Amino acid sequence: MTDGSARVMRGFALLLVAAAAVGAAACYRLTATKIGEIVKDPTAYDGKTVTVYGTVKERIDLPQLKCYVLDDGSGQVAVVTTGPLPRVGERRHTRGRVQASFAIGRRKIVGVIEPPRPKPTRPPQPPPDAALPS
Repeated sequence: MTDGSARVMRGFALLLVAAAAVGAAACYRLTATKIGEIVKDPTAYDGKTVTVYGTVKERIDLPQLKCYVLDDGSGQVAVVTTGPLPRVGERRHTRGRVQASFAIGRRKIVGVIEPPRPKPTRPPQPPPDAALPS
């Protein structure tokens, strides 16, 4: 194989990897359930797991509840999370179970409940009086 053809093959491989990355990133946008469909008929989605994609419009951070409001242009849904709250204006996708409606204060909304995120575990630490290996 000549140096020129190896360079062409390397460039082609790089282009293929870049195209796959862009395709994978756009995939959840194409397969996401429209929020408007969920809001229009929440009982049809109640208890089902969906993927939604949109822009964060609002954050709600209460002692017993952390959620954010996601808007995809067709409707809004509250996403209950155990993880960190995203910034307002951030584009985000998430997967979770639909709950037909619940109340936050006076607002009654359709929600998506994210599964609990695993808490990071610390590696085991040796006792403070243990001898260090030499």
